[in-house]
This record gives sequence, structure tokens and C-alpha cells, in this order.
Amino acid sequence: MADEEVLLQRLRNREENSIDEAIEIYTPYLSTVLYNMAGSGLPKEDVEEIISDVFVTLWRNAEYIDLKKGTLRSYIAAVARNFGLKRLNRKKDHTSIEDVEIPDERNLAEETSKTDLVWNAVMSLGEPDNEIFVRRYKFDEKIRDISNAMGLNISTVKTRLSRGKRKLRKILSEAEERL
Repeated sequence: MADEEVLLQRLRNREENSIDEAIEIYTPYLSTVLYNMAGSGLPKEDVEEIISDVFVTLWRNAEYIDLKKGTLRSYIAAVARNFGLKRLNRKKDHTSIEDVEIPDERNLAEETSKTDLVWNAVMSLGEPDNEIFVRRYKFDEKIRDISNAMGLNISTVKTRLSRGKRKLRKILSEAEERL
């Protein structure tokens, strides 16, 4: 992809705002990658920290990235998965009873379950629809910005959002019927 080549070259040249552009373009995608990998196993703070670490790694290693071996998007996704797996393994090894918080609200489990259900439904839409939904409804991006960042027509983004909403309504109503 020519845009990735240009961005990578700007990162290599340490051009002003190049890392900011990468952050703007790839943060929603990385959130999706990490959610698909870990579900709700990583707290929001951990996800944010991992994403920050990915961009630090991108900045430090830009000169070593070879786009002949894959896209910039696949490179940062692999870095995010590696950081995510390390974080998950560290959590398994170091969880103590003091780290476990016991909620005192009865509805917390129900709300968490509903949130997980919604996000699982969004993730079940597959690429690129789940990324479009994350960008639009989690990061509140404008349709035009989503279109530019993902290289899609504005009408395509609108259509995917509309069809995705119909699919989500169906998935969520079927899940409610089972409950």
C-alpha cells in the first residue's frame, strides 16, 4: 500500500507528526486486535498501555521494517499481539488475592455480561466491519475520517454501518431470547 510506504518513510525520517498520524490511523485497529485476542481479559488501562508500547516500538524500529515481508498494519498487529500475550501471561503468574476486587453492586455482573455480549457481537461482524464499528462508536470518529483512514468510500462505510446495525440487532435479540 502506497500510503503505508509514505507513512513508514516519514517515520524513518522522524518527520514531525508522523507518529501522531500513525496513532490516529491505527489505534482503533489495535484496540480491535487486542479485544479479539483477549476479550475482556485485559483491562482498558492495559490495552491503552500496550497500544502506547506498540507505537514506541514502531518509532524505534521504523528503519528495520520491511514492507516486502508484510504491511505496516500487520507488523503493528503482530507487535500488539505479542505485548498482549506477555501481559496476559504476566497476569496469570502474578494474581494474588489482594489484586482481586469484589464488587459490592449486584448489577455489576449483569452489566459486564451485557457489555461483553455487545462487544462479542461487534467482533463477530468480522473485518473490516468490526473496525468500522470500533472507530465510529468507541472512538467517536466521523464517517469521513473512517473512510480516509481505511481507504473506503464514504458510502461504503455508511452501508457497512447500516448493515452491521441490522446484524447486531438480530444477534442481540437472539441472545436475549436465549436468556
